[in-house]
Amino acid sequence: MRTLQITLLFFISVFTVNAQEVKQNLLNRYFEVTTNVKEAFFYRLSQPFKGYWAYTDYDSKDRVVRTGYFTDSNFTTQIGPHSFFWEGKPMYKGKFVDGKPSGYWYFYNTKGEIYDSLHYVEKTTAEVKNSFPEKNDEAEKNKTAMLQNEHMKKDSSVVFATVEKEASFPGGDKGWSKYLTKQLSMPDLIMAINRPQRMTVEVQFVVCNDGEVCSVEAINSSSPLLDIMAVNAIRKGPKWEPAFQNNKNVKAWRRQKISFIIPED
Repeated sequence: MRTLQITLLFFISVFTVNAQEVKQNLLNRYFEVTTNVKEAFFYRLSQPFKGYWAYTDYDSKDRVVRTGYFTDSNFTTQIGPHSFFWEGKPMYKGKFVDGKPSGYWYFYNTKGEIYDSLHYVEKTTAEVKNSFPEKNDEAEKNKTAMLQNEHMKKDSSVVFATVEKEASFPGGDKGWSKYLTKQLSMPDLIMAINRPQRMTVEVQFVVCNDGEVCSVEAINSSSPLLDIMAVNAIRKGPKWEPAFQNNKNVKAWRRQKISFIIPED
């Protein structure tokens, strides 16, 4: 951790001259501000931006880990665009509204290319849209459009919220539980940067009248890396037995809560 201390002192001296309002903080492994150097895994540089606080978190090798915005200098609520990196490579990016992910989030492969996306129930406001810079290039815009089309089924028929017979997974509830348990596991990175806890994501989706699953989105978030696992387990699973209403198969909404437990060390 000696390297981290030396790096921090360098940045403090530079920013004291150029920007009096820049803050420097040590962070523990959970990205929480700490004054204990022995606990420091990361460090943060932050400064005011249009009424918010822009921040960048670095690891001990001066590589960017997170960038984004908070509503205040106490770093209580994230807002606007956010990017997460690991070992110098991008992992995912998206936007926050009132501390919650909103809209499309995108995930990167080891080549730095977008390879997947997930959608959170939209919470975007005009204030968030207009306050922060957008940095998508043309290639990313094209990939974004392709992923959005891929994850949506072009079917204009009505989606039922209440039906005579609910859509069902092959093998019923037991088959569904067994399938999800087999598909889901806890990534090492999640366990490394989160305290022991239960993390739950609720996913809603549509089962179309042919049994295909589409329009999968997260209602809330545990962590984007867990959320994309939960969404993909549902999105890429087998066909369902469709819902039934008025003597025919119909499209219908379903919801599923999925919990991940981070054990004590």
